Amino acid sequence: MVDIINKPVPNEFSPRMDCTVKKHWRPSIAMALSFGFGSMTMIALAIVIWLSFDTARDNTFALTREVTEVTFGSIRSHLDKNLNAAARQVTYMADLIEHGLLDPDDEKAITQTIKGALAATPQVHGMILLKTNGSSVRAGWADATSFISHNERGDNEYRFAALLQNIGQTRQVYWGGVVWVEELGEPYISVFHPIYQGDKYLGAIGAVISISSLSDYFNKLDEETGNHTYLLLDRNKVLAHPSLIDMSRSGLSAENPLPTLNQVVDGNLRRIWNEPLFDFTDILGNGDIKGHAVDSFSGELSFLHTSFSDYGFKDLTLGIYFMEGELEGYYERLYLTGFAALVIALITVIIIFFSGRFIAIPLQRLAETSQQVSQLDLVHTQRLPGSIFRELDTAATAYNSMLGGLKWFENYVPKKLVQQLMETNGEGIISEEREITVMFTDIVSFTPLSESMPATELANLLNHHFDLLGAIIEQEGGTIDKYIGDSVMAFWGAPTQMDDHAKHACNAALRIEKALQEDNNHRKEMGLPAINIRIGIHSGLAVAGNIGAKGRVNYTLIGDTVNTAQRLESLAKDVLTTSSETAKTLISSTTWNDIKNDPKMKTTPKGFFALRGRETETEAYELKNPEA
Repeated sequence: MVDIINKPVPNEFSPRMDCTVKKHWRPSIAMALSFGFGSMTMIALAIVIWLSFDTARDNTFALTREVTEVTFGSIRSHLDKNLNAAARQVTYMADLIEHGLLDPDDEKAITQTIKGALAATPQVHGMILLKTNGSSVRAGWADATSFISHNERGDNEYRFAALLQNIGQTRQVYWGGVVWVEELGEPYISVFHPIYQGDKYLGAIGAVISISSLSDYFNKLDEETGNHTYLLLDRNKVLAHPSLIDMSRSGLSAENPLPTLNQVVDGNLRRIWNEPLFDFTDILGNGDIKGHAVDSFSGELSFLHTSFSDYGFKDLTLGIYFMEGELEGYYERLYLTGFAALVIALITVIIIFFSGRFIAIPLQRLAETSQQVSQLDLVHTQRLPGSIFRELDTAATAYNSMLGGLKWFENYVPKKLVQQLMETNGEGIISEEREITVMFTDIVSFTPLSESMPATELANLLNHHFDLLGAIIEQEGGTIDKYIGDSVMAFWGAPTQMDDHAKHACNAALRIEKALQEDNNHRKEMGLPAINIRIGIHSGLAVAGNIGAKGRVNYTLIGDTVNTAQRLESLAKDVLTTSSETAKTLISSTTWNDIKNDPKMKTTPKGFFALRGRETETEAYELKNPEA
């Protein structure tokens, strides 16, 4: 190699690396999306909540009406669920008999079918099959564990004749009103469906729903809401009320199955139709819900109620009442509603946050992988997945193409060298004289070995050999300059300054020897010849920089130091003929001066030698591992 004058290379070979971004806090896209849209949503919800509170505080009864509508809707839904379930069951059994799937004369089958129907509808307590010939089959639950059934044969004075006559006038569900079940000692709401086979009227199938179960539902509802719920029949009879849960001491009978307002234990409910102090028409409007307030010993009572006709009853009154002090409970529920609205607002913000992250994640991945590429970490850099967003999908596709090109580029340009050049912020791009250590390696007897091997096996051998040496050189901070046939040229001290470059180079040589010994053991087990190498190491001044033509440069070293290291590697062939080392390493005295005090390094002087191209003789030392 020929020495050159230490001068800067052209600008084309010295690209500027001043793209450093000032480090200061910047919001993420996910944060901008989340807090931007989230703040607007919170403001909008806050305005709505404030207006709702302001409007609700202006009129307490408006709040009461809203609560009442919800309560009435829930009660009506429960009534429909329980009573209509009974209607569906009698319709179902009537269809079974009509289509010949159930024999009305088979009392055992009837009883078993009723038992199955009651299991499916626990709100139905019992069912009965009435036939026009005077016979009947009754079955039901006496309590939670006792199922009873009763059969009656024909009776000339049939007590259900009038009822069957009324049911036979329709082919649809027939509501039979309130009936008294003597065996159970309480009133029930009844429902029937006629049974026909063709045009022949056979009788009816009926079911009963317990009034006490409806009253129990009212009681649970009152415990949850703090209201007082009731259901009246004909404005004076109590059809459902918490006081009707236990009828064992009610004094009711078949002649008087329902208590009147005067008989009910709830003294407040008795005053429902007293002279009103005022009504709520102006507040409630002309809707179905009416209301008025009455006076009582405990203070003012407010009644809200609605009237309707259903289930065979012509005049039902469903309502709730509350006392004057209980209005505070509605305000508490108002504040609870406001809190719920706030929770919904927070949930909305969270949803917006995750939506923002969903949009930002592809950009975050692009930023992270781009940062890995900037650090030349192409091994761990993953390809970007596609995106449902067109622009992000285009960016991912372009990035993946770039990553594929860089991975190929990495195979031809030493990554360590590029990283070191990047770390110098441009300083290492200018050609300058440096104090460095150069290493040359060469495989012993490579020519006869290559002539005896196929080209593919030879390439695999060299690739494995260079992987072994290259990994150790880079771990010791060295830079691989080039591969020359079966030889490797590496150097320490450029482009990054390194004070102990000679030590790292010699340590790399010792580690290479150890690695080759282990690799040769494996080769011996496979029946392959061992690989031995010669190593030449020299320290001194050399010119380091970008050398080459425009558009194709190579960061390398030139100077006498490089030539000397190569000559020492060649000299090892003649000087270290008796050495048994796998890696026969010859170092110069310059390198020896830097490592002579290191106890981990063992050296043996070999004398002075005249190297080709040098006027003075060079003192050489053999480097060995003291642990060997």
